[in-house]
Amino acid sequence: MKLKSSYWILGICLIIISIGGVFFGYAQSTQKQNDLSQIGVLHHIAIQGMPETQVQPITKVLESAPISRFRKLSDNLPEPNLTAQSAIVVDFATGDILFQKNPLDRHQPASITKLLTATVVEDEYKWDSNTYLTMSQTSFDIYGGNSLQVGEKFTTEDIIRASLMVSSNDSAELLAESFGGVDNFVAKMNKKAQDLKMDQSKFFNAHGLDEEPVSNYATAADLIKLTQYIYDKHPELIAVLAQKETFIKSESGQSIRLGNTNELLGVMPEMLAAKTGLTDEAGETLASVVSIQNRILGIIVLQSGIGGYRFQDTKSLIKWVQDNYSI
Repeated sequence: MKLKSSYWILGICLIIISIGGVFFGYAQSTQKQNDLSQIGVLHHIAIQGMPETQVQPITKVLESAPISRFRKLSDNLPEPNLTAQSAIVVDFATGDILFQKNPLDRHQPASITKLLTATVVEDEYKWDSNTYLTMSQTSFDIYGGNSLQVGEKFTTEDIIRASLMVSSNDSAELLAESFGGVDNFVAKMNKKAQDLKMDQSKFFNAHGLDEEPVSNYATAADLIKLTQYIYDKHPELIAVLAQKETFIKSESGQSIRLGNTNELLGVMPEMLAAKTGLTDEAGETLASVVSIQNRILGIIVLQSGIGGYRFQDTKSLIKWVQDNYSI
């Protein structure tokens, strides 16, 4: 009996202690709330010295950190040795121009034109639809000779591959014929250029060959916009340009090897993709997407010396950025 009474007394004492703890905790909490002018609260974490006015919602606090920029290692950077009359290097992440040489001068882009041609097609065509196009005599006559025979049928994807990888002029012309007719297609090319703010450029054909009385013209500043647009919006085209070689097959089963005209692909690890160009009037041209210090950059060289100098100029610019900039 005495033992049972002791248990009752112990239970009552525990209840009294618990109630006292609740009231004591409430008093402490009230005191902390009264002191918020000295202690800020951020997501239930007390930060000593933070005024209440600095408390921010979590969406503000977790905003992305700003992208780091390339910084010059010296204020007096040496000029790279280039044959190109016009060139530009741009960091796609920030839009920063790391190098420029006469970027607003107009030059013929030569087969860099085919980047715009492919982009206009892609605005109307769903990749992997595998719609067949028939090589016409008029298209073949535009500097034909890439083993795409008149009357043969190839998928639209393979015609784009031929135009970009081996710079097939007849393929580019066939795309223009097949997607609205040549004149209408060229009008769409110029409309696309306007949409991309390529204000100093104009196009008169889909392949980039020299023409009378006037040939296509563009600036390095405009072509870098086109190159970045393709990188951002058309990974399927970048994938084509990144291939060292591939095989396409006609509807009848004829297999054709396509080798990439970009000599730096697979040779320089920085080179990801590029479109070459070459005519008598344009000289050598190259639009490249490269990776330097784990960042994607675009490089345009126009009117480089004939004899492979577009590749030498691009290599020089890649090394120049590596030697003179750091993130």
